[in-house]
Amino acid sequence: MLNTVAIIGRPNVGKSTLFNKLTKSRSAIVSNFSGLTKDRNYGLLSIGDSKTFLIDTGGIDSSKQESIDNKISEQAWIAVDESSLVLFVIDGSEELTNLDSEILDNLRKRNKKFIPILNKNDKKKCFKCLL
Repeated sequence: MLNTVAIIGRPNVGKSTLFNKLTKSRSAIVSNFSGLTKDRNYGLLSIGDSKTFLIDTGGIDSSKQESIDNKISEQAWIAVDESSLVLFVIDGSEELTNLDSEILDNLRKRNKKFIPILNKNDKKKCFKCLL
């Protein structure tokens, strides 16, 4: 049986880009437009003889309860429940948001093993560095 790893985070943090890099594919559509990924996307990560299923998910957004965004979030949490490990992608060019904290709290409540991934940190504007 293969291990399964879910890639989650809020919208537009780079989940699909990471998925494409790890699967050495272009099966996840990547754009600057937020909310492009709507459903779970499965791929295979191969390292030597080891193989792992990766699940790319849409962005989790708990603020939109009665919309398609809520269904997208539900699909991401289904992927978390299916997985033995979660890659939690965070946008390093911004401060942590309340939504990032909510996702982290939910992962902890589910008692899931996770690895935080800091993405886009090359774009960070360091205002304190300018002082």
